[in-house]
Amino acid sequence: MNLNQKIRQYLLYLKQCDEVDAKYNLDATEIKLLNEIATALLAEDSLTVSGALALKKIASPATLHAAMKRLIVKNLIVQVPAQDSRTKYLDLSKLGWKRYSELSAISPTVAK
Repeated sequence: MNLNQKIRQYLLYLKQCDEVDAKYNLDATEIKLLNEIATALLAEDSLTVSGALALKKIASPATLHAAMKRLIVKNLIVQVPAQDSRTKYLDLSKLGWKRYSELSAISPTVAK
């Protein structure tokens, strides 16, 4: 496979990812926040609301808070209260996991 074919396949993959994200009406901040939550969950770690708000590499705390609220309304994430009830953890909902399942179904088939 030549370089142009690999680039074409990669661009097709990106287009398909964009189509999945458009289906869920996601903006760039929401996608990055979802990815941080999913990455933490797959690492068997927990991301708290305050931990998510501290992700300055994505956006300001106010922007992250707004994105978090939108993801809850879109039913892609849920807040799970801790035992002490002062801390809340973020988790993907069934719909949130479904989005990642859809994305994994279009994984690129670029040969090395």
